[in-house]
Amino acid sequence: MFKKILWVTDFTEPARHAGQRALQCAQCSDGTLYALTVADPGDLPLILDDAPDPFVSQDQLTQQYKQRVLDHLRQEVESLGEINVPVEFYLQVGVPWQEIVHAAEELGATLIVIGARGKRNLPDVLLGGTVGNVSRHASCPVLVVR
Repeated sequence: MFKKILWVTDFTEPARHAGQRALQCAQCSDGTLYALTVADPGDLPLILDDAPDPFVSQDQLTQQYKQRVLDHLRQEVESLGEINVPVEFYLQVGVPWQEIVHAAEELGATLIVIGARGKRNLPDVLLGGTVGNVSRHASCPVLVVR
């Protein structure tokens, strides 16, 4: 039924629960799990642990950050349990709900699995948040995990 499952994570506990359900869905349908996280473009160079080398370009810093996030995403998937389905990893940069919907369309996802709550801020609360916007705009079913 659901052969291409897009799991969205912001590395919070609700997202981990959603990841477990997404993995179960992929295993039951012999599908593929697509693990996606979305970064805010303004955060890219700021989240690096080490002080930036003054001789490293902004592009190199951004690439280092992206690699660290993808490594963390791989660790997050490994923590879900035994993985016996194909997994692909994606990092998008931009407005989370828009990037999620766009990724689902690009990948041909048949199901999006997302945690009910994530990293929330006041604009999310006032404007409906990522989960609400994904649910409204996605062209495939969305499973919201509490």
